[in-house]
Order: sequence, then structure tokens, then C-alpha cells
Amino acid sequence: MAARPEVLIVLGGSFNPPHIGHLRLAIEARESFAPKSAKVLLVPCARPPHKASESFLPFALRCRLLEACTANLPDLSVSRLEGERTALSYTWDTLVALKQQSQAELFFLLGSDDFLALSTWFKGLALPTLAHFLVVPRGPFSEEDCLRAIFAFWPKAQSLPGRAPHWLLPEGGKISYLPLPWLEVSATDIRRRFLEQKALDYLVPDSVLEILQEQAEQVRTIWGRERSQSEIVRP
Repeated sequence: MAARPEVLIVLGGSFNPPHIGHLRLAIEARESFAPKSAKVLLVPCARPPHKASESFLPFALRCRLLEACTANLPDLSVSRLEGERTALSYTWDTLVALKQQSQAELFFLLGSDDFLALSTWFKGLALPTLAHFLVVPRGPFSEEDCLRAIFAFWPKAQSLPGRAPHWLLPEGGKISYLPLPWLEVSATDIRRRFLEQKALDYLVPDSVLEILQEQAEQVRTIWGRERSQSEIVRP
């Protein structure tokens, strides 16, 4: 029987489709905890509250894609938890459920762009009471931007010593800023390339590409809705 991990890192997203950027980030995050035993749980969103889902592949298909590309990565696994609920996929509900299920220390991994928008999330500023936060730089947002946001959200946050910048929050939980490499791979660009029948080699794992090609008719129909909307000419 496999030993229980000391740390469980939660990486959520639409994964429409999963790509090498997602996988590389998950691996980098896991390795940042060495020598502790850490595993990464990828949690595809079923009913996103912040995004229109008309151009999302079906939840079961996105899970299948994720499971295919993590099959040979034993420290990465996929949760279908959000598909078991009929309500919107709020991160709060997901972390509550995972905290009840796991005895490992929970960490929630997100990009700096999402972190800066945390106050718009459902119970967003209370999320660190359920899981520590790992904030990774993404886009134009810097460590200084995140620092300003931390003290805007939690004025009484306290800086902690360590290799990476850490802050202890008065309500409980920690925020860590980890300058991990984030491959600038865009799911939007991958969808466009697929519709234009361009090569996706080295953007998605081979196992993902095989399934997309197998389900090509369905994938083109669904992803084509996004293009149709973007090509509407406004007066």
C-alpha cells in the first residue's frame, strides 16, 4: 500500500484541454516540497461560476484526458469530485470536501492573476482557512503585486522566515509565493490550432492528442462555438 503523502497540492482548472503547462506546473510544485512526500490532485471544474461553459468539453471527457496524461505520473492524480455535485463548482465547497477526505496538509495552487482576483470568489478571502495557498507568478503580475494584495486582503498578515516569501494570516492559513517556472501554453491557442487542423505536438501529451483526434467531431462542434461567438461582427 502506498504511503500517505504529507502534503496534498490541489490544482483546479477547466483543463479544456489539459496541456504540458498544467503538467509541468504540477511537477514543479510537487518537487518544491522535497524531501517531504507530496502529491498533486488535479481537479477539473464541472460548472464554473466565473466562465461561460458552452465551449467546454464534457466533464467526463476532460477527466478522461487528464487521467490519460497523468497515468504514468504516480504523484499526480485526478479528482472527479466536482462532477458529483449539481451546484456550481465553488472552490470553497471543493476544499471543504477534500479537507474532510484527506489527512495530508492541504495546499491550493493558483496563479498570481487568479490570486489578485480572490476577493471576487465565493468566500474567497476565507479559503486559506481550509488550505494554505501557493501563489505562482503568471502574466504581468509580480511578487510586489501579490504583496500589496495580501495586505489589502489581510492587513494583519505576518511575514514568516523561509526560502520563499511566506505570510501567516490572522484567520489561519499561510500564503507562499513560489517563483516556479510556468510554461506559457494557452488552452485557447490549442483550441484554435485544433480547429484549424494545425499540429499540437509538444503542446499537449500524445495521449491527449490521441483522444482529441478520436473524438474530433464532438470536439470541433463544441470548440467551434467559441470561435462563432468571437467572430460575431458588432455594429
